[in-house]
Amino acid sequence: MAQQEPIKCGGWSQPPRKADAEVQKICDQVKKAVEDRINSPELTMFTALDYITQVVAGVNYRIRVQINNVCVIRIQVFQAPLLSGKQAPPELTDVANDGPLNDKPF
Repeated sequence: MAQQEPIKCGGWSQPPRKADAEVQKICDQVKKAVEDRINSPELTMFTALDYITQVVAGVNYRIRVQINNVCVIRIQVFQAPLLSGKQAPPELTDVANDGPLNDKPF
């Protein structure tokens, strides 16, 4: 298991971590916004691969998502902190083509 560097204030976590159920849930919540942004209705594959985080006034996630057998996109999602015990839904802030599936992560 790779040792994780200490998080620098405002910096992105390193190394990238394998996506877990929590990260997949975030992806599922922004999937429709991604489909709208890339003009690709009803993506049949939308699997989180790995991710890094940035602690701000909430958390920014950069997540590599497999969208078919060969392509990966990179999405950035902002998750606001709990307010009055309620969690706001995650907000899609960016989408980028990450290239072929076999490219190196981040």
